Amino acid sequence: MRLLILLTCILCFSQSLIFAQTGKISQTVYSQISDAEKYAAKINKNSLEEIVKTLCSPEFEGRRFGTDGNKKAMEYVESEFEKRNISKSDGNWYWQFFKDGEKYGINLIGFIEGYLYPDESIVIACHYDGLGTIDNTLFPSADDNATGVAALIEIAEAFAAAANNNARPKRSVIFIAFDAGKQGMSGSKIYSKYPVKPVEKIQILLNMDMLGRDDCGLKKNETNYVFLLKNDSTLPFLMQISDSINSIHTHLDIEYDFYKNRQVFDLFYPTSDHYSFTDKVPAVFYTGGINADVHSQNDTPDKISYSTLRNRTLLVFYTAWIYANR
Repeated sequence: MRLLILLTCILCFSQSLIFAQTGKISQTVYSQISDAEKYAAKINKNSLEEIVKTLCSPEFEGRRFGTDGNKKAMEYVESEFEKRNISKSDGNWYWQFFKDGEKYGINLIGFIEGYLYPDESIVIACHYDGLGTIDNTLFPSADDNATGVAALIEIAEAFAAAANNNARPKRSVIFIAFDAGKQGMSGSKIYSKYPVKPVEKIQILLNMDMLGRDDCGLKKNETNYVFLLKNDSTLPFLMQISDSINSIHTHLDIEYDFYKNRQVFDLFYPTSDHYSFTDKVPAVFYTGGINADVHSQNDTPDKISYSTLRNRTLLVFYTAWIYANR
């Protein structure tokens, strides 16, 4: 009997600790979200749409790695970083050059140094290259991945506005538009070898790819959703942070397992640039999933849901903010 009472007391005490810790995390999340709200206002649906449409225009020729259109896309993203006062990674350049076969690529890197733990970093990423023009047919690559680029630029602007208003993050925040995502993820593989800050001190990497469509084949009766796919080393409270943010601001249906099928997850998770880091750091993949127009000439800006894209972008921004300041 005494043993039963003792076990009951231990169980109650353990549960109290769990609930106290949960409450503490939630309270911190709510406080930090409140601090970030005025900067989140920088993430604008019209701006997201403008960036996507610009990157998909014929001038950029589909942004295929190694082409003039890809170079123009790089220059456009660079100009958007400059316009939004996003700091250069080394104080002089956004560029990280690399070579893949006979072609040269450029990763674009923006940077805000943390004031308390500058060597620890939060990485927010996407790839900016697309499929290009094939047999005189333009593949605009709107969802794949002009949407991720638009989200990256808007998130970077929000963090830059905070830093310029004496709200610099505790940890460094790095914004990377990878080149050659469609070329075996060469750009992200190069960055994993030659990072701005030590890879082993990346607290979390948040990658955005195919972020703007809301008509995934297996989500026919739902539009305001996101797949949030993570590796095993992702910190355990990511889901709690995401759910807390979501309950306040974004109101998305978050799926953490991708079509509720581990085999599909295992096939899909390695297909974007976070995978270059997944054996080293917590790496998260934000996506709207696979749609009927992926990798086709029908992947056009008019198919994007810009309200859903904004909600998903906000989820990434607030998550990065909390990890940078916790």
